[in-house]
Amino acid sequence: MNAAEAIVRMLIETGVRHIFGLPGDTSMDFYDALYRHRDTLTHILTRDERSAGFMADAYARVSGRLGVVESPSGGGATYVVPGVAEAQGSSSPLLSLTTDIPIAEEGRGVLTELDQESLFRPVTKWATRVKTSGSAPEVLRRALRMATAGRPGAVSVVLPADVLRGPVDEDTVYGLPEALEAPSQRTRPDPEAITRAADLIGRAARPVIVAGGGVRIAGAWDELTTLAESCAIPVATSINGKGSVPETSPISLGVVGGNGARPYANEVLAGADLVIFIGTRTDSVTTLDWTLPRPGEPQVIHIDVDPWQPGNNYPTVLGIVADAKLALRDLLEAVDLRDPKIAERRTWLDEIAARKEAYFAEAAAKAASTARPIKPQRVIAALRRLLSPDTVIVADPGTPTPFIAAEYLLEQAGRWTVIPRAHGGLGYAIPAVVGAYFGAAGKPVVGLCGDGSFAMSCGELETIARLGLPITLIQFNNGSFGWIKELQHLYHDDRFLSVDFNAVDYAAIARGFGFRAEQVVDPEEVEPAIARALASGQPSFIDVVSASPLTEMPPVAAWQAAEALRRAAR
Repeated sequence: MNAAEAIVRMLIETGVRHIFGLPGDTSMDFYDALYRHRDTLTHILTRDERSAGFMADAYARVSGRLGVVESPSGGGATYVVPGVAEAQGSSSPLLSLTTDIPIAEEGRGVLTELDQESLFRPVTKWATRVKTSGSAPEVLRRALRMATAGRPGAVSVVLPADVLRGPVDEDTVYGLPEALEAPSQRTRPDPEAITRAADLIGRAARPVIVAGGGVRIAGAWDELTTLAESCAIPVATSINGKGSVPETSPISLGVVGGNGARPYANEVLAGADLVIFIGTRTDSVTTLDWTLPRPGEPQVIHIDVDPWQPGNNYPTVLGIVADAKLALRDLLEAVDLRDPKIAERRTWLDEIAARKEAYFAEAAAKAASTARPIKPQRVIAALRRLLSPDTVIVADPGTPTPFIAAEYLLEQAGRWTVIPRAHGGLGYAIPAVVGAYFGAAGKPVVGLCGDGSFAMSCGELETIARLGLPITLIQFNNGSFGWIKELQHLYHDDRFLSVDFNAVDYAAIARGFGFRAEQVVDPEEVEPAIARALASGQPSFIDVVSASPLTEMPPVAAWQAAEALRRAAR
């Protein structure tokens, strides 16, 4: 048995059933092994390595299982980096396998030679190169553990072509089924710390929980929802944490921070006397550049699986290093549900509910607008009416993100939204819907993209059509890099440069790839067009000619403040 065969067998024994990528000169032996096991391990051919990385990332986010991407040497290795970096930054369990030139030919000017270990090291938990065929099984098992244990992330294993051809002792070839799902190992919290946390919660009048992506990664949404509803504590989330509680629950504030927050949600968080961060790195967006809440004002409890996160950006009265699911489970047992403060908090929740109702009434009025170009709110409102609660939504950064974050209410907690928040790379949604589809195991998938993103990844429309995936893609077409154009408008006195596009018939392009496609310019046609696409059971594309941020500002807190200052100065 050679190393290529050993690696494929180990992936199968671990439970991996999908792998994303495309072949190159250095990966022929690996593809021979994939061919022999094609009935068990499905290889999804992509049109670009970056897309393959995004697919594996989305697969991992939706399924909670290891995503695997493979790519060849040289350009293939450099192209896959964005997907690997996004997975690492968003704590997605991802295994990147890149083949390489033979070790025996190093330093001789071989085509595609580069230092792949150094390339991947800054964007992974661990990056290594297999130097002998006999060590390949051990290295792969270590990589599987690294990707899924603790805070999940991306690992890179570089496989030289001559190593792949070399022999392996069959007795060393076995998989790790326990490393298929993340987190594969969970850390229990210190019982004394849990007792202290319960006491702090009992004494707080206005506690607020801020849930990050760690709650979703840990699958802790049931524990969080039960705790918050039992103790009458409102729950805010980061964008990656969206889905940590059902957003129709009275305890749900929605997304907070700088992108996709409802103003009342930010105000509630600002007025908290105790903030409990769970599974969040307290990043700049979620905390509105560390002003929400203001450091030192409320008391802070920070629960995270990373020991270096609690207290990193906020002074804490209590840091707890633990898996979110186990910590919440223990905390629920420790709190006193007879505490009279809980009844007082329910009155506070009623006040929040009234503000929430007023916010959505205003959003509904904008969604009903018949103005042209079409307001993005109209698309979001149509999706809320048409999509089933178990639909997975994949969204690009830019226009889709803030509107989905603020205005699309998730009726069920869980992994229902996929948004690249680590690096915000455009071109994410079109390939990522493929990974989400295979990760969702039969649940419907809808993708939201922008016209700027379309040009970066439209080749994957062929992948979707070739596979016959019943995915609906909806594009917000405002003829520009709208996010950047808004920045030039607000902060650079309308000095617009290199942000506008020519008119493009995007629907015709999608049809050329084999999609059912149409363009929508009439607001009244938005919902019927989406309904037709969903009912078709085919790969479908809808190009919505939509308002730009200049004329319909998305819910971005800093922009709203800047625009208010501009108006006041007039």
